Amino acid sequence: MNRFALVSFALLSTTATGCIFGVDTSPLCDDSEPNCENGVWVFDTDNDDTDAGDVGDVDDAGDTDTSPDPDTDLPPDLTLELTGGEESPYVIDEATGVVSFEAACAPDGCTLDVCTLSFEGGEAVELESCTETIELTTAELNAEGSWTLTVNASLDEQTESASSTFDVRYAFDAGIEGLTPGPQTFSHPPELTSFCTREDCELTISCTDAEGGELACEDLAFPEGEAIVNIALTACAAELEPAHCLPAQDYNFTFEPPTWTQVATGAAHSCGILDDGTLWCWGNNGSGRLGDGSSTQRDQPTRVAGDGVWIAVSAGGQHTCGIKEDGSLWCWGSNIRGQVNFGSNAESSYDSPLLLDDNDVWNHVAAGNEHTCAITEDNALYCWGDSASGQLGPDPVTNGRTQVEIDDGGTPINTFVAVAAGNAHTCAVTAVGANGWCWGSFSSGQLNGISSGDSSPRMINPTLSDPDNTTLTVAAGGAHSCATVNANGQIRTYCWGDFTFNQLGHTDDSYPGQPTNLSNTQHITAGSQHTCAIADEIAYCWGDNIRGQLGHSDSSTSTPTPVSEFESDWTDIAAGTEHTCGISANTMYCWGLNATGRLGNPAAGGATPTPIAWPYTP
Repeated sequence: MNRFALVSFALLSTTATGCIFGVDTSPLCDDSEPNCENGVWVFDTDNDDTDAGDVGDVDDAGDTDTSPDPDTDLPPDLTLELTGGEESPYVIDEATGVVSFEAACAPDGCTLDVCTLSFEGGEAVELESCTETIELTTAELNAEGSWTLTVNASLDEQTESASSTFDVRYAFDAGIEGLTPGPQTFSHPPELTSFCTREDCELTISCTDAEGGELACEDLAFPEGEAIVNIALTACAAELEPAHCLPAQDYNFTFEPPTWTQVATGAAHSCGILDDGTLWCWGNNGSGRLGDGSSTQRDQPTRVAGDGVWIAVSAGGQHTCGIKEDGSLWCWGSNIRGQVNFGSNAESSYDSPLLLDDNDVWNHVAAGNEHTCAITEDNALYCWGDSASGQLGPDPVTNGRTQVEIDDGGTPINTFVAVAAGNAHTCAVTAVGANGWCWGSFSSGQLNGISSGDSSPRMINPTLSDPDNTTLTVAAGGAHSCATVNANGQIRTYCWGDFTFNQLGHTDDSYPGQPTNLSNTQHITAGSQHTCAIADEIAYCWGDNIRGQLGHSDSSTSTPTPVSEFESDWTDIAAGTEHTCGISANTMYCWGLNATGRLGNPAAGGATPTPIAWPYTP
């Protein structure tokens, strides 16, 4: 047992001059009182209700326990933790970016009082709210640089603060327009344009060849004569520390021969579309029909001026028309008959593509000798240009063009899905019933096989207007016409009109008949005095062969005969006045008369299909 006694002392103080002090020894308590022995208070400090070694508190009731008295113990310390900012610098979208933080204080009862934000050590601005989750958007983080978030917390009279300093950068994009970094192929020097979504962007561009040798490519001018070109591009925001740059981008270009998808031939020129949507023409460039901004003859393909992706092309006598992927219609070349520009104040010719009527979206276009027809997305058919033979249709010319409407026994027909323009006549397929109609010059039976009557629209009888048959395509040549028809599931070909040079492929005079030994035709084209078709990927030609335009050594023949050299893989073919071009295994071939460069190869000519001379082979 541990015991202690309380003793009372009475002190008498003295001064330094000798005053004395005394001790009061009178009893402090009466022995009859509890815990009083010999006049002194005595207490037991080893009570049974306490653990060994513990010293209990003495409260007003005289008992001992281990609980603190609230009036003598201090409250626990206030703590505050702010998490976030560890991933600095934060790259966020300038419009929608968010940076998040978490604030937590302890113990219970503490409060988050004020949150402030300062930029680059400047004045702190109080946030509208201060909660456990703090989300800062670009409304608050309205500049790139160093930001400091400070959170203040309190508990009773205690206060704490915590801060986090972090950098903010705005996300941006840069590169070469239309391309994704990595392997690229090219068949001609691409026109490259760099971009960056920041105004203060610093672009660094370098070019190397296959061995890593440096190439000049200022302003992304593509190096010529190289089969492999590597372009490295880096983009950084100007004057930011730490630097804010995008990962380096590498574009690796490798030359591949051109891949052709479409071909068109005119009187003395030819055109084709590559798989990248670029349009190229070659041959006679009188009146600017090649569309390269000049009137210079081109013996090799030259790119049609302007940008955009071309999806269709048609070559006429001395003009050309095309449609881009946005549905816009463009024409160029001779406009002596208004075949290019039907508007007022038109020029006599255009050496670059001219946009026509940008209020419409166009699906099909056909360029004839001196007139043009095209179909809108609403299946309305318009024609303009020379109307001397009634080739524009029966309706009057309004604002320089005619909207074709056919009177079928009192029933108007004004929607169409296909059109072809010949020397002086036009043929089309109706949207309703899929019937074939032709109008214009008729003297050779090119409208429906009958050479009498007038230029009014005629239904092509009987097969092409049979209600059980569907006319798929039409073709119009010098003075003859052809069509493909789905007759109860069988694809059949019919031709009619002038048969002077056996261009109909049958012996039924001018009436619609099927060319001999030709079935399952996928494509048909009518030239001035010859005809070609593709059936089961084999190209056939027949008619006049005086210039070798049939692509084989036979003389003029009425029997469809395969084009020599290549027996399969034909995907497109076009017959011109005295020449023909076609695509086999993605390669463009031309044959026939090579006057004015229309075959695209100075070494070509005659009946042998010859690849065009591509001007950009490394």
